[in-house]
Amino acid sequence: MNKDAILYLGGSPCAGKSSVAEILAARYSLNYLRLDDKLDSHIQSASPDTQPIMASLREATCDEIWLMQPTQQARREIQFYLEEFPLHQQDILQAQKPLLVEAAALLPCLVAPLISTKQDVIYMVPTAQFQRKHYSQRPWVADVLRDCSDPEQAFDNWMRRDELFARWVRRSALFHGLQTIIVDGSYDINAHAQMAAQHFGLA
Repeated sequence: MNKDAILYLGGSPCAGKSSVAEILAARYSLNYLRLDDKLDSHIQSASPDTQPIMASLREATCDEIWLMQPTQQARREIQFYLEEFPLHQQDILQAQKPLLVEAAALLPCLVAPLISTKQDVIYMVPTAQFQRKHYSQRPWVADVLRDCSDPEQAFDNWMRRDELFARWVRRSALFHGLQTIIVDGSYDINAHAQMAAQHFGLA
């Protein structure tokens, strides 16, 4: 592998991206950049003029975030990542290589122009059933929705938003000719890590 290589692992939430990235980074001595770690700081520093969606979330209530219609939420999520990506690019350029970058923010339309070969990027997308099953087992979900006036409806909206986002990512990856791993519980995390490693040419 080229010592200056940048590999991209994108997809939808609850697909196991972070777990796969941790395995690959440890196994193949890659520097791992988890873009979600910058989420809060990016929201706090967002400009209403150039990053209106990001800035709007700074003071948004739980109801304003999660009781919006799922279709609107999905559109807002995509626009959020479009606004945020230039900030991520700065971190990617400055990070030590070889580098594995992981996040839902790696939209296919943003990553496709950056890669020299389609082997440098792969997406992981969960099925709706897998997503709902595993999200419902995460103890921190209740904390996220604690201040909502209708936590049950908020959770359903959240799941429907992520289902819409997952379908959009899969269609977008297909449009750009990029590979997607569908996560439905048929394989464990180590098997998915091996699939990703083979795709990246690491294995």
